[in-house]
Amino acid sequence: MKAESAKPGRRKAKRARDRNLARQQRRLAMMERGGATGGAHTFLRRYFPSYNEDKLSHRALAWLFSSRSPVAKLTALVAMVVVVFFVSNFLMAGRIFPNVYAMGVAVGEMTPEEAETALRQHWDFDVRIDITVDGQVLKQARPDELGLSIDLSSMANAARAAGLAGIPFGINIEPQLTVSHSRAQSLLLDFTEAVYVQQYEAGYRWSGGRLIAVPGRRGRHLDVTESLRLLKENTANVVSQSRLELQTIPLNPTVFDSSPFLGQAIIFLQDGVRISGYDPFKDHILSFAVDRLQVAEWLTAGENGLSVRENAFRQFVDRQNLELVKGGRYIDELQATSSLQEALVSGTTDITLRLNYLPEPYSVAKKDTGFLIGRKEGIPYELIRDANPTVNWNALVVGQEIQIPSRDVLLPRDPVPHKRIIVDLDSQWLVAFENNDLLFSWGISSGREEAPTYPGVFQILTHNPKSFGSSYALCSDLGTNCNQWEMFWFMGIYEVVPGLMNGFHGAVLLPNGNLLGGGYTYEPTTFGCIMSLNRRAKELYDWAETGTVVEIVSEEFAPESDLARLALEYISTIDTNYRPIE
Repeated sequence: MKAESAKPGRRKAKRARDRNLARQQRRLAMMERGGATGGAHTFLRRYFPSYNEDKLSHRALAWLFSSRSPVAKLTALVAMVVVVFFVSNFLMAGRIFPNVYAMGVAVGEMTPEEAETALRQHWDFDVRIDITVDGQVLKQARPDELGLSIDLSSMANAARAAGLAGIPFGINIEPQLTVSHSRAQSLLLDFTEAVYVQQYEAGYRWSGGRLIAVPGRRGRHLDVTESLRLLKENTANVVSQSRLELQTIPLNPTVFDSSPFLGQAIIFLQDGVRISGYDPFKDHILSFAVDRLQVAEWLTAGENGLSVRENAFRQFVDRQNLELVKGGRYIDELQATSSLQEALVSGTTDITLRLNYLPEPYSVAKKDTGFLIGRKEGIPYELIRDANPTVNWNALVVGQEIQIPSRDVLLPRDPVPHKRIIVDLDSQWLVAFENNDLLFSWGISSGREEAPTYPGVFQILTHNPKSFGSSYALCSDLGTNCNQWEMFWFMGIYEVVPGLMNGFHGAVLLPNGNLLGGGYTYEPTTFGCIMSLNRRAKELYDWAETGTVVEIVSEEFAPESDLARLALEYISTIDTNYRPIE
């Protein structure tokens, strides 16, 4: 009986629960169509851009806004009032909401103007960018040095427009940057030398008394184009990380392994290498101190054998030049490197480097003319004139400074160090030495007064068994019959004008069939050349190879070499009046 009487009560309770659930579902449906819950979603989406209603329980919202509990309703109302007051306060004051950052600067609760000022202060005084290569800092650069500019006003407005997006986790406003290509490129080019690392060609060094092979190493040089591309495409990251890593191009050595030529290097170095400098004008040899440790650094492995490590050998040449330039001389690095390379190929360990001459100033003296200056300096006047195109040679002033060109122009060929021809214009005599031994000695005929032979140090440049010449002196009074003469065994030594060369020769056959000076004169008779008896001219022609140095001395131009001084002493002891006739 009790069980049966309870059934109507249970049915009433069930119907009440069903009615209550139905009412709640109707309220939820109304709120989703735009009621209280829909308004809450709209509010949250407006001021919390990151809000997603799918993450919040619909039932919880429904309960919050539909609950009959006075406490719940009061709590919801208070929360709404606080939020509205908070939002209204920032909206009315025109301030940026909290938790907003730009370049690490907290700009929340600032006006856009205040934010722009704070960001400018940070940009101008705090932002520095490390310019690095392979992790090494080369420079801390200001943004403007790197060609970077920033739109701070737009950033401040973007911070204001972010609304409540920074709550609760914060939001960062990306910098709005531009890059000046020319300024960025200019700064990067300044790092070219600092970034550059010469590749190390495989070579050799002494270790524990043994010569060992040293492997090659890669070098690098700056890739400006790729570094600029990286800066432009990743400008924001460069600023945020305060770092720009420069891009480089690897430089690979020609050969990484020098061991295949180790035996050749040992042979070259075992007896020591001797380096000397030869001054062909003074016929003087200087010895340079070197040791095998130093020479080993000059060697590298090429593809087919030993080669010169140019930068190491250049350092040696530079050290010698520090002293040589005090006397107006120097070693040409390219010539010296070529000489060492030839020695490596031939296996020669006695290496002679040519000493060259620098241009030098000359102060005009009383009674000087361009012609007299040339005879005193041992350089044809025409060369001095060409080196001083602005000088008025008809109005020289005492003390006026002119430039004497390098004497090297007179010795363009490799000099022959063991042969030398000496000509004394005053005594009209010629002597020649080979390996410092007197070989030839005879009288000559040099240029006449109106076409004198130049004194100076020259060299044999050409060989022609028969050559031709002419002069106005061969013309008739009417200016006709200006024919050529023939010269036998001609060797040119310097150019008077382009295409006209003075030198040594034998007999001169004139247009009328006679010989100049009868073929045996010993007075200044020629038109600038040095004439010997024909048979002797042939001896000289056959003996003096191209490059043989010729030193012509006179009262105006003193001897420069010991051999020339020795020649004058010898000439002073002989009878120069004895002149054989051919």
